Amino acid sequence: MASKTTLPSASILILRLLTLAFLAASLAVIAADKLTVIDGDDDPPQSFTFRDVQAYRYLLAVAVIGCAYTLLLQLPLAAAAVAWRNKQLAAAGAGDDVALLLALADVAFALMLASGAAAGLGFTHGVKRYFDGVVFAGAGGGWPEVDRRLQLEVDRFFDMAYASAGLMVAAAACTAVIVVISVYSLVKCDQCHDDEAYL
Repeated sequence: MASKTTLPSASILILRLLTLAFLAASLAVIAADKLTVIDGDDDPPQSFTFRDVQAYRYLLAVAVIGCAYTLLLQLPLAAAAVAWRNKQLAAAGAGDDVALLLALADVAFALMLASGAAAGLGFTHGVKRYFDGVVFAGAGGGWPEVDRRLQLEVDRFFDMAYASAGLMVAAAACTAVIVVISVYSLVKCDQCHDDEAYL
């Protein structure tokens, strides 16, 4: 019976660890994303980072908030639930209301992650399409080797942004599964209490 009780808690703990790993990787990738453009021999090189793109700054902010939320609030609670072998934290005096509040917080958290990923993916897709279809399509007038090198650098910059947003999508998916497990556990627990009331 105890193994059935700890199964949802252990699953949630594993999913929380995965969420944290995906968010930390997303944060590292977008923070390391950098583009250096060399216009000519006389001009100094220009550097672009996530700070120059509003959507990428939002992506990074969501990753930072997500890491803090997972690491400081939800991960300790999930670990405590596994240690106490009770998904409702009854040993700490918390009940269904607290579990419901945490599930609602996870819903808001999943929506925030989805919005951060959507901002990164949407901006990257639109701008990369513009660069490939307009800027580099008509770039044959200059030196082909310089244009090709610049195109590779720009592609790498946007590919890293794609990777960061994709990792955030994975974190949002893990959080959505956590919400499903939490709500299912709450419903099952309510049914158990109702059955006991009839006995």
